[in-house]
Amino acid sequence: MQPNSKSQDSSDIDSTDREIIQLLRLDGRMSFTKVAQRLDVPETTVRYRVQRLLQQDIIRIIAWPNPEKTGKPHFMIVWFDVENAQIDTVAEQLSQMDEVQFLAVIAAGRFNIVTDIYFKDHVDLVNFFTQIHQIPGIQHYESHLVLKLLKAQYNYVLDS
Repeated sequence: MQPNSKSQDSSDIDSTDREIIQLLRLDGRMSFTKVAQRLDVPETTVRYRVQRLLQQDIIRIIAWPNPEKTGKPHFMIVWFDVENAQIDTVAEQLSQMDEVQFLAVIAAGRFNIVTDIYFKDHVDLVNFFTQIHQIPGIQHYESHLVLKLLKAQYNYVLDS
């Protein structure tokens, strides 16, 4: 599916779109019929709007596996200090690693890349660090083992 060439922002969605998005955030499997009933609009309206929101890359509906139940129970945050000229290259290499589930290039502070990694056991962790030691441009990194994950969701409030 090709992204729509028109740039989309929150002003391109109306209150009905926001209500649909809110319901799908609670249950991404909710049927168009059930959404329509909850909002008191025709099912065809919901179907059209969800398809438009998906096509315009305003929303994504995904299955988010539970790492503890799918064999990757350990979670670590790794901060990288990378040579400025190598940031894009290093970020691309890190993003290709299976353990890396989140990656962001950041500004300010002593690090310029942050990642979340999930791993099965000590062997996986050692393999991950062995791989990153082979990536040119990484000057320094800090890793922080997450002992208890208290919240992991992306439920930011949509602008009205």
